[in-house]
Amino acid sequence: MHNNLIAAAIGVTVGVISAASIFIYRKILANQQYSTTICELDAANKRIDELQSELEALRLQLRQQKKKRKVSRKFNSNDSTYTLTDNETDIDVFSTDTEIGDDEFYDCSDGDSVVSESEIRISRELNQLDLILKEIDEELDGQCDIKTYDKLQTLVKSHQDNIEVVWRFARASYDHAERQTDKNIRRMIILEGIERCERVIENQNPNLFKWYAILLGLNGDYLSTADKIKNGVVFKDYVVMALEMRPDDFELHYLLGRFKYEIANLSWIEKKVAATLFAEIPSASHEEAINCFETAIKSGSKNPYAQLYISKCHIALKDYSRAVDSLKQILDKPILTADDEKVHKEANELFNKYSGYRS
Repeated sequence: MHNNLIAAAIGVTVGVISAASIFIYRKILANQQYSTTICELDAANKRIDELQSELEALRLQLRQQKKKRKVSRKFNSNDSTYTLTDNETDIDVFSTDTEIGDDEFYDCSDGDSVVSESEIRISRELNQLDLILKEIDEELDGQCDIKTYDKLQTLVKSHQDNIEVVWRFARASYDHAERQTDKNIRRMIILEGIERCERVIENQNPNLFKWYAILLGLNGDYLSTADKIKNGVVFKDYVVMALEMRPDDFELHYLLGRFKYEIANLSWIEKKVAATLFAEIPSASHEEAINCFETAIKSGSKNPYAQLYISKCHIALKDYSRAVDSLKQILDKPILTADDEKVHKEANELFNKYSGYRS
């Protein structure tokens, strides 16, 4: 089992700042592949409907049997005996009741057994969704491809109010969008994911909030300067709410750090634009951003970009000695992935540029 870096562009940049790419590590489970198909999803849903109809039919049959077995009491002037109708064996029963309701006297041994078995079968069919989601989780933690996206796109149409399905669809939408070269197709994927999230966004779920925020970030690439500012604030709000529910999530700390870094880098003109949109301009400092990135690393993040942005924050603060030390930590690590190589290349350029300023 090892970690694999994935890239995500969050559109929390404001003003003329373009949306930057964020990279998140995920786990890959080796030697496991799952081949659940879209047809199987449709078949499972169809089977559930059939079993529900079957259960209703069984219940109707039981009600009819109860009526047939209804006891008719025939009292005479000398005793309190009664006989069963419908050619059933006569029995003598002592009772003070004058009438027996449909639901009070019937043979339940066979009927209840049949219903219980049917309900168990239906329960098993419903649990199929949990099994499908478990398989999808393995695919999302590995190399999420078009097949995984297609499965979830089909699943979310029939379970559009299911939070567990929706947030996974949002996550797959991110992966699928990042693979696109056509910007229009990319945005269509992003907007569909956002729309699905917004349908259930009133539910308090950290995964839903996190992946909704990430999709909002991706959508920032297509927004005007003013809308980017508004979008960035919404992004930050959902990241913060997710962190309140899941304070140890290193990905969330990294996302919040990126927001604070971009806000801290606002130019005077960009701050003027923000001032026209908000009574109070969103504030953040490079020191706060550094704290978020360091927290992400302490929480378990292996994302090389966290260390790179710590270096950039120190450069912005003109603390070149710490910046160079931070860059050297990156350069001393082995290059294992394509993303490591990108970070290593940028870190090397910054190191060569600022190492002479080191005191």
